[in-house]
Amino acid sequence: MTSGPVHDTIAVVVDRTTRRVVVPVSVLVLLVAATVAVEPRLRHIGVTGIVERFDAFRCVAGLAFGVPGVLVVAQRPASRVGWLMTVIGAAQAVGVALGAYGLLGINDGGLPGDDWAMWVSNWIWVPAYLAVPTVLLLIFPDGRLPSRRWRPALAVAIAGIVMGAVDWILQPVTLLGEVGRMYPPGYEGVFAHLTGVPPAVRTAGTVCSLISVAAALASLVIRYRRSDERMRRRLQWVVAGALLTVSMLGLALLVPWGAPIVALACVPLPAGVAVAVVAHRLWDLDLLLSRALAFGAVSVLLLAGYALTAFTVGGVLGAGASAILVAFAVHPLYLRASTAANRLVYGDRDDPARALRRLGARLSDAGAPGDLLERMAAEVGRVLRVHYVAVEDHGVVVASWGASGEAGERVLLHHQGHEVGTLLVGERLRPKDRALLAELAPHVAVAVHAHRLGADLERSHARLLAARQEERDRLLYELHDGVGPTLAALALQLDRGRRLVDTDPQQAKHIMDDLSARIRATVGNVRAIVNDLRPPPLDDLGLAGALAELGKGFAGDLAVEVDTPSDLPALSAPIELATYRIAAEALTNAARHARASHCIVRLRAHQALELHIDDDGIGLASPARHGFGLTSMRRRSEELGGTFELHTGDGTGTHLVVRLPLAAS
Repeated sequence: MTSGPVHDTIAVVVDRTTRRVVVPVSVLVLLVAATVAVEPRLRHIGVTGIVERFDAFRCVAGLAFGVPGVLVVAQRPASRVGWLMTVIGAAQAVGVALGAYGLLGINDGGLPGDDWAMWVSNWIWVPAYLAVPTVLLLIFPDGRLPSRRWRPALAVAIAGIVMGAVDWILQPVTLLGEVGRMYPPGYEGVFAHLTGVPPAVRTAGTVCSLISVAAALASLVIRYRRSDERMRRRLQWVVAGALLTVSMLGLALLVPWGAPIVALACVPLPAGVAVAVVAHRLWDLDLLLSRALAFGAVSVLLLAGYALTAFTVGGVLGAGASAILVAFAVHPLYLRASTAANRLVYGDRDDPARALRRLGARLSDAGAPGDLLERMAAEVGRVLRVHYVAVEDHGVVVASWGASGEAGERVLLHHQGHEVGTLLVGERLRPKDRALLAELAPHVAVAVHAHRLGADLERSHARLLAARQEERDRLLYELHDGVGPTLAALALQLDRGRRLVDTDPQQAKHIMDDLSARIRATVGNVRAIVNDLRPPPLDDLGLAGALAELGKGFAGDLAVEVDTPSDLPALSAPIELATYRIAAEALTNAARHARASHCIVRLRAHQALELHIDDDGIGLASPARHGFGLTSMRRRSEELGGTFELHTGDGTGTHLVVRLPLAAS
């Protein structure tokens, strides 16, 4: 069994890459948690709520963009999209935490640097906010523009971000007075005398932002249309999330209750990115995604639980007691969220017993061997949550599942000690995943072996039908072109002799003598046809005697030595006939083509019936020129599930080894 949640927690602490995720994500969560923690006190002193002052929007944006961004950067440090998402999330989280600190200090007796914290919080969200529908979409998903022609759009987007940020930097912190009470009466903050950039610059910045938003959406749509099917499946969620985000932001500007919509508008785009990562392997991230999902789920539930506790019983128990209550829920929440995240990202990798049960169900439900392999490949892909699985047999892909690609892992499949194929997985796996794959491989090997047996059976059946048809055609030729015309001619001669019996008895006698000779010849031809189907020596003498009788027939041209055991087991008619025919063809080749003077025929019966034929001739022609005789011998062997080995052309004569299974008897 694989390691449990406790071992997984230890692995998170030990693994360096995982620490690169946990530490920055923890900082983001702590910043947002600190903002929520002081919210009851802010409400107590009369400060407008977190939703109305748009801080809820920044809390959601900080986690929604920061966590995926950290995840991407941890695995792909060169990813511009990952770094941009991280910066966006960090800016929002830092800004909302500074804002909560500044509001608490300004309204509740003063804290060090509260004025400056409030000033930074007042403008740091602007570039992060404007970068989402502009720069982020322009460079998504590979960190590059679609082409050089989009550089002006990027320049316009940056110009809009800079002008918007500078405008808010030069504004007094009391600018948002319409959202309710945020500051004590008479408070002015730092730079109270500034009024922002000139109206013309502000308008230009707004126009630049609107143009860049339209250009970014257009670039994303163009990427989608130019991409292949696999990339389209990845981008369609991101396109939908981007369109929904922009639509929600536009709606928030048109309705008086737009603050909650602004907060929720941060969700669709990161959600679309998350679906593209989980379901369609965007950026090929998976090693840390499970931990990130679990950590993110716990973080959201923790914040929600703390906020609910703080708003309901925080006034009675205090902030510390509220935090303790929520802390007790963290560990069970983590266990449940970790299990759900692992199942979402890694499938059944952490539950090999369940994976084997599902694989066994596929084995029992499948029909034909080909369908069985397809089902097995699909189940392995679902169990391991990989995008491509294939099964090779003799280097040929006989079953596959998912989008084709290069093999990240290759696992040899063995059945009863013999290699039967290769299992290809379309991505590199962790050691724990390889262990699960090793448990699944024997079951896949059984399916490959069944597929091979089915294919061999189909080929044998096809060869059997071809041989049967060939035999029928030969008999048809012999009867139609040989025996048939001969019998017809004999009938004509018989009629002629009958007419001459009274008029020319002498001539009739000559005709009858000729008919007698021709009838005996025809009987010989028919007997030859029958003997070709089943040689009489096999029935009269048995296989050993028939081989000895066969060897005597080559006396004078070829000295044949036949060595057969006295305890030869009972053999079926197909085995006897195949052995006799192969021996006859081999002796004919030795005498006619190899010009041999001596030949040894050995017959042995152990686990299989073995026929060895060795001669001292010059050998046979090259394999490319082997004729019908050798082809017929090989086919007779393979039809019965045997093997055929021929060694010739090396100057030591011809050596033939045929093995036929005794089980066929």
